[in-house]
Amino acid sequence: YLGGRRKITSAADPLVSPVNADSELVRLFPPILMHVGSNEITTPDVKEMAGVCERAGRSAEVEFYHAPHIFQVGPGFPESTRDSLKRIDAFLQMYWR
Repeated sequence: YLGGRRKITSAADPLVSPVNADSELVRLFPPILMHVGSNEITTPDVKEMAGVCERAGRSAEVEFYHAPHIFQVGPGFPESTRDSLKRIDAFLQMYWR
């Protein structure tokens, strides 16, 4: 997705990886909600992004679930899925009115 052999951009580009954005840019981000499994491979990235937002004064809501990556789209975690989708709905209702 970065251009393959053509190297259109790099993973350090804040438009590719917002965790690399400076505070000035982070303050312009829209409201942020992140749901992640507490032990999945992206959990450290979510924690890092939440820290970037916090240091820039931009709030970010983070919810950790005892579930795997993208648990909302698969079977096996109905309680976590219902809770996550309910929180997503409330978040969107708060900002998209």
